[in-house]
Amino acid sequence: MIMNRLTDFLKYYYQKAARLKLPFMSYPKGTDGYKSVSSEKMKEFNAVRYHGPHRLACYNPFVNLYFNSRGQAVVCCRNQDTVLGTYPEKTIREIWYGEIAEELRTHMMNNDLSMGCQYCEHQFNTSRFYGLPSMHADFYSSTKVSYPKIIELELSNTCNLQCVMCSGIVSSSIRKCRENLPPLENHYDEEFVNQLSEFLPHAKEIKFYGGEPFLIETYYQIWDKLLAINSKAKLHVVTNGTVLTDKVRSYLKKLNFTITVSFDALNKELFESIRVGADFNKVKANIEEYNVLLRGKGLSLSLTPMKSNCREVPAVIDYCNSMNATINLSFVENPSSVALWTMCSKELKELEIFYNAYTFKSAKGVNSEYNIKAFRQFVKQISDYREVNRAREDEFFQNLKTEDEVRKILTDILSQALQGNIIFESDRKNIIKAVNEVESELSGFQQHIYFGNLANFLEKNGIETIKSLMNAGFDYKSLVTKLNQMSEMPDIYNKSYKDI
Repeated sequence: MIMNRLTDFLKYYYQKAARLKLPFMSYPKGTDGYKSVSSEKMKEFNAVRYHGPHRLACYNPFVNLYFNSRGQAVVCCRNQDTVLGTYPEKTIREIWYGEIAEELRTHMMNNDLSMGCQYCEHQFNTSRFYGLPSMHADFYSSTKVSYPKIIELELSNTCNLQCVMCSGIVSSSIRKCRENLPPLENHYDEEFVNQLSEFLPHAKEIKFYGGEPFLIETYYQIWDKLLAINSKAKLHVVTNGTVLTDKVRSYLKKLNFTITVSFDALNKELFESIRVGADFNKVKANIEEYNVLLRGKGLSLSLTPMKSNCREVPAVIDYCNSMNATINLSFVENPSSVALWTMCSKELKELEIFYNAYTFKSAKGVNSEYNIKAFRQFVKQISDYREVNRAREDEFFQNLKTEDEVRKILTDILSQALQGNIIFESDRKNIIKAVNEVESELSGFQQHIYFGNLANFLEKNGIETIKSLMNAGFDYKSLVTKLNQMSEMPDIYNKSYKDI
């Protein structure tokens, strides 16, 4: 415990001292057609970088090699678009020293994030820097290319859970049960492990992802090779927290592990509704045993804030602080239906008020300070979403037609239908009755949306709307159900995400 406190103390003052060179730093200017991150954003980023300020926005292309479950090699978990090469078509050596890798390094020498780095570009634009994947590479911050200092492995999607925000690409259970697809092809054979053996002695950090890493047999083969060479590399596992066997305990004791556990709520029912297939009590007990096995250092929790669990964020951070663990607040891009950036501005404002009113429990140490800062940047991002979405909503409502305009459109279409013998007078009266019935159940705000959506629908489909209604056999109850759906806010936020 004393050593942990001393380490925290040294980290804290190293970070403070490193900031002294901030005013004297210069950054790439975006010449020769490259689009550089602005100096203002770089200064803002450097003010909070965990390993001190640096000239480049990211060093991953120079020090990091990542293999995903499709056999593709990339430099970062968030940039799956720029593929350096695919195994076994290319060897690991050919991939790391290849032309695509060199091109990406040139982009990064110019702080240009256009070569597949849209995720980090979004985080830069909204000033949310804590948790950026580039932070991990900062410790090495070298542009000299030798063997990768960090190796990240996502060799299989073998997983025992079906998390709501996940997909079959990273969960075999989802691929089988939810998507009804065949298993992914296994690209990584014994020869891959043999080739990797050349790189293992040079690696300072090796990270293991899934799926669920503790269920992937190839990782145990790699850990055995690391034991054989007496590796001192920092090994990092991102786990769902459901697996803690005697075999796992043995490796955790023999090798230099840190662990991130995906943990999305302290409410048991909510947690199990997100992490489908997990037992909350078992996962929580495993988290606390992981912390003991790691001797109180090297544990972090990764929370994915969504509409369902966004109010759990502060409490989970308090839980982190109680164990001297760090928090990672992940970002959901898809499915957009669960993502925070598709919430209306009113809901985002209420969430922002909730966050700002929360009082964290007293905690000491660099990790708790980091966690609070990460939370504050997250709240700032919520504020940015609110402003953009409010502008989108204002634009949407300004363009909606009024009730009088909608009723005129409806009257004209019904008159045409009567003249064309598509409907009878009794049908016309029932259609108007259904429109009025739905309106009577709505508030003023919902009525505005309702009539606006109805106008858009009628203008788009015209008299064909009435023909379809009558051809299917006029059913009053079905018409009311369809009209009720028009009182819902349409998806206007996908365009907002591009703006954000």
